[in-house]
Amino acid sequence: MSSNIFGSVPILVVVAIQLLLVHNVSSQNVTNDYLNHQCNNTQGRYTHGSTFEKNLNQVLHNISNLDLRYGYAYVSNVVAYKVSKDPNIVFVLLQCRGDSFGSKCHSCLSTAVSGLRERCPGNRGATIWYDQCLLEISSVDSEGRIHYKRMFYMQNPTNVTNDPKRFEDKRRDLLHKLMLEATKDSKENGAKGLLYAVGEMRIGRNKMYAMVQCTQDLWQTGCHVCLEWITQMKYGEFFYRKPGGRVCGRSCSFRYELYPFLRR
Repeated sequence: MSSNIFGSVPILVVVAIQLLLVHNVSSQNVTNDYLNHQCNNTQGRYTHGSTFEKNLNQVLHNISNLDLRYGYAYVSNVVAYKVSKDPNIVFVLLQCRGDSFGSKCHSCLSTAVSGLRERCPGNRGATIWYDQCLLEISSVDSEGRIHYKRMFYMQNPTNVTNDPKRFEDKRRDLLHKLMLEATKDSKENGAKGLLYAVGEMRIGRNKMYAMVQCTQDLWQTGCHVCLEWITQMKYGEFFYRKPGGRVCGRSCSFRYELYPFLRR
């Protein structure tokens, strides 16, 4: 299934075709590979030197000056009384992976800004994903909403041959456990925490490693709904017998592999 809303890349199919090849590694993944992008063609375009571009550059500059200790920013140039009047309002969301906060988040922001300008030049709305972060620019305020259409999946092209049903049950159990952990209250990090959880589970001679995450503009309830939708309702069947895979979305994501892919 594809959509004419977003240019350049279909929403669901593209990365099913561009399969994620799982590499055997002996240490945590410290790469920041480009994954995908979506250029939103419904929000129009801006020209070089325009007020919108100047506002966008200012908002990105403001984000770059944040400490990003929690790996998240949602920043705009909006003035409350101008919300419905100003055509040059810019909203920017940055969400870094839970092991890539602070300086690593800043580095990913810089990479994502360059990547988005190269792949969606002049688009008022666009999203780009890397291993360590996602960046979205928009002329529409979408904070706190679940974006069901802005998602794609990647899967290992091979199949599990030894007791695939048990493997699937273990994968489902691990992701469900992490979903509950990510959406519980956290006194340490504030009322809703970081909406992020990682874990591992032994399956025979192997270990499965997994993570789930939501963008921090959601609350626990929204995060739970989003994660449940991508792990069970929408994409679950695509990962049956697959030893590795992920769903990346604007609002939530998950990944599992048979090797460690996160920093500890």
